Amino acid sequence: MTLRLLLLLALVSTAQAGAAAPSQPSAVALLHAAADAPNHVSFVGQVELLNIGSHGSDASVFRVEHLAPNLTRRWYIAPSNLYGDATISRGDSTYAIDVRHQRVVVTHNETFGVHMGWSHNLSLLMRNYRPVLGSDAIVSGRVAHVIALVNRYTGATTMRLWIDSHTSLMLERQVYATNGSLVTQMHFDDVRFVSSVPATTFNIPSNYASVQGPSRGVPSDDPAHVIAQCGFAARAPRYLPEGFTPVAADLADEKGVRTLHVLYSDGLRTISLFENARGAGTDMSGYHPVATTIGTLRAQEGDDGPTTLLAWSQDALHFTLVGDLNKDEMERIAASLVQ
Repeated sequence: MTLRLLLLLALVSTAQAGAAAPSQPSAVALLHAAADAPNHVSFVGQVELLNIGSHGSDASVFRVEHLAPNLTRRWYIAPSNLYGDATISRGDSTYAIDVRHQRVVVTHNETFGVHMGWSHNLSLLMRNYRPVLGSDAIVSGRVAHVIALVNRYTGATTMRLWIDSHTSLMLERQVYATNGSLVTQMHFDDVRFVSSVPATTFNIPSNYASVQGPSRGVPSDDPAHVIAQCGFAARAPRYLPEGFTPVAADLADEKGVRTLHVLYSDGLRTISLFENARGAGTDMSGYHPVATTIGTLRAQEGDDGPTTLLAWSQDALHFTLVGDLNKDEMERIAASLVQ
């Protein structure tokens, strides 16, 4: 066999091997597919959620049933004080079923799901984070593509996602603090993809009292327009961490008080600023509040897992700042609101 023929056979063999090997999807394509998956993928499964905070860890386990595109039910197994409670989402309305008190708390203009917390603004996320594709892994017996989201400004990995290789559903999510420690983990213990879910799954108990939850306004992607309608001289922070920008705003009725809510985001982390001019009290339950100061102003500060909350007043305005940032960054943002 001549050398020329050997070389030709080697080239043909290489081309055939390359054609047979499946192409690895890009990280960007995977993110878009995962964000869209709940719109057309129906599933049932069991999920574990862990939040790690400075005051300890909170863990919950729930069964989840999702009928694409927008019906979701969570039925809580743990902790014991939530056993049997459920939350049902129908489009942009949620129904929190409180078994012990036999009531349903209804909240409109609010959604939830296993993807909440990262897929709300992918274009902004891509501007501020670099997706890095890692080696495939197994989650709940299924092959998953692994993506690390690396902050373009700090170089820190902020989140890691495990995305089902067949359906693109996100099967696991880990969130990290700025020092690299784990603060949140969500993963499926088991999952089964289905063609349908019985309609009765999403029924609201008719024998329970119906209670109106917080009155949330319809979010607008034009924060400046909403701010102009709030009826008081609202303030905007003079400092935001790199990559953050106002992305949405709404006006809500919180305990009879007109409250402005502006959402800031870098595409992954969020900061919510609530302002009102009538002194609506801030519910700090669950945040382990402690007294602190913002400049010369007295304030309260607390945390719940990765979330930090600050509340204070100045002149006739009352502020609550809630964000997925550490204490130092949150205090710097708060200080930039003080006049």
